[in-house]
Amino acid sequence: MSTSTSTSTSTSTSTSTSLQSFEKTFNRPPEVLADAGGRVNLIGEHTDYHEGYVLPAAIDLRTRVWGARRNDGILHIRSLRAEGEAQAEIRSLAPPGKGWQGYALGPIWALREEGVHVPGADILIDGNVPFGGGLSSSASLQVALTGLVLALAQEPDPAGANALRRAPMDVARLARKAENGFCGVPCGIMDQVASACGRAGHAILLDCRTLERIEVPVPAGWAIVVADSGVKHALGTSEYAKRQSECASGLEVLRQRHQGLGALRDVTLAMLEPWEGKMPDTVYRRLRHAVTENERVLQARSALESANADAIGKLLFASHESLAKDYEVSCPELDLLVDVAAHVPGVIGARLTGAGFGGNTVNLVQADRAESAAAGIVDGYARRTGKRTNAVVVKPSPGLSVQWL
Repeated sequence: MSTSTSTSTSTSTSTSTSLQSFEKTFNRPPEVLADAGGRVNLIGEHTDYHEGYVLPAAIDLRTRVWGARRNDGILHIRSLRAEGEAQAEIRSLAPPGKGWQGYALGPIWALREEGVHVPGADILIDGNVPFGGGLSSSASLQVALTGLVLALAQEPDPAGANALRRAPMDVARLARKAENGFCGVPCGIMDQVASACGRAGHAILLDCRTLERIEVPVPAGWAIVVADSGVKHALGTSEYAKRQSECASGLEVLRQRHQGLGALRDVTLAMLEPWEGKMPDTVYRRLRHAVTENERVLQARSALESANADAIGKLLFASHESLAKDYEVSCPELDLLVDVAAHVPGVIGARLTGAGFGGNTVNLVQADRAESAAAGIVDGYARRTGKRTNAVVVKPSPGLSVQWL
């Protein structure tokens, strides 16, 4: 991979090119455009499915989907970013869905399961959220498609009008249902909420039990750099489900003494520590990560609100250490990127982001040194490995938008 540092200001193709591609593919113009952000999780990794806390932000790496209604119950989906196409009868859709086509068809299945009548559609997918990089390309796609198809299922409004008549949180719920039920990925709801509900300049403190969310401003003097490890993960085939199973077994052990525990969200360190050496060490460390990461998320909110760079930096590095040693979802490339970042001027803190096993690191940096920090991470990684990587400056950005054309 060649050296690259940049700001994320462009999509994979221009709007006009995407529009022309739709018209060329389907011999008519689109009716609706839906746009949803990828997401970067500042802190709170592998806590969402334990009903814990997370602190993600939608970013300006985006997925865009264009669509027009059909009246024959047929779906015809093409992507400018992947080979092949997806064609299906809506009434015949059934899990499991495989490949990018499964992710594209999943939202239509989820909407049909909820009783939404979808008449059929021609759909074109475009965008620039990296695949398999821990920036939620799948959630971004499914949030955008859910918003698009909801619009196509209703009567059109004048061009330029907002076509989103559902609450963004409801779109997030439907998109998660698609990924869980159709694609078979047992994810939490963090990615979908960030992609659907994001706000410019803010992260979202999300309580994954109640789904209460608080918008937390990211200080203007700070910026976010995402660095690519060059290692791609496949979430559906990773050890994601294994970690859930290990934590579930540990929770059952804790319930022997603490009846009524609903989820790891309810466990404190004081409750957990007496069990060290009394349950399998691997299981104990999995639980310790979930418990301490929840605490770090709440502390990170305070650090952001007070613009305490020293505090947030320590929390990010501690999060990575826990993910690497207790939850064991890092890899040598991610560990090296974090170590390199720790010695780059302008870097406040760094950690892996996403499910792990590859993907990206998130680096909180001083805004006036963002580009030089990104370059420093790339150059430092190259010096240590002989390999070139990519780092990009991203911005906390709005979530889902859906517009009539």
